[in-house]
Amino acid sequence: MSGTPLSRDKIVAEHLGLTYVDQGTPGHARSNAVLQDFSLSVREGEFLSVLGPSGCGKSSFLNILAGLVPQTKGDVRIDGQILTGVSRKLGVVFQGYALFPWRTVIENIEIGLEIRDVKRAERRAEATRFLALVGLQAYGNHYPHQLSGGMRQRVAIARALAYGPEVLLMDEPFGALDAQTRESLQSELLGIWEKSAKTVVFITHSIDEAIFLSDRVAIMTRGPGRVKEIIDIPLPRPRDDSVRNSTEFLALRQRAWALLKTEVAEARDVPAQEQTRTVDA
Repeated sequence: MSGTPLSRDKIVAEHLGLTYVDQGTPGHARSNAVLQDFSLSVREGEFLSVLGPSGCGKSSFLNILAGLVPQTKGDVRIDGQILTGVSRKLGVVFQGYALFPWRTVIENIEIGLEIRDVKRAERRAEATRFLALVGLQAYGNHYPHQLSGGMRQRVAIARALAYGPEVLLMDEPFGALDAQTRESLQSELLGIWEKSAKTVVFITHSIDEAIFLSDRVAIMTRGPGRVKEIIDIPLPRPRDDSVRNSTEFLALRQRAWALLKTEVAEARDVPAQEQTRTVDA
């Protein structure tokens, strides 16, 4: 069973729709439905991954949660309150590190605290604490260009956590990293999550990543996306790399792929029998 106590719903998205209108030539506007009747609840304190074929709208869903894109239908509630824009309860980590190159590592982590008008001494103490949490306490005075890709993403995670969000939204944060670094950071992220007790919504196209990290995995259909099924991940916590070779893990991977392969085949016109560990590999 999961080691995370799951209780009430932290986030509830109901019947979301997202449609973009391409004006094109005058009098010939075309609409593109990205999400359609998308409903999903995220429990307080859980790690939930959203997995689906390329172009299914999973990142668009995260952008709606982040308040960056308004939905065209439905609503999102956080702690029972309708989300109307950017919320201080939410922190975001994107695939691109989005670090300011002219600021040191610790100064990058302080950005959210500056926005909150936290006093300098307290700001530095908080940034130092989160720098230690991600294991980079020796790199506070370095600049982003002096760090590896994995280290920069750890800085981005520390910056998001230092802002003090109740929910961490992560949009394929390890997608640009090599396989070895990616798996290492997955383990580190679980350790950080267990210490911080945040609710996490994690967007990924990797079946193995979703299973390894999550309490539950929401499988999406091809676009316009909606939730096809939710898989419970009853693997014990804390987890280490050995769980990836367990019978239970392999069975969960097979189940996830069985749900995804039709969506992938129809979305990309590839044979359904071509199984991979990555949805859009």
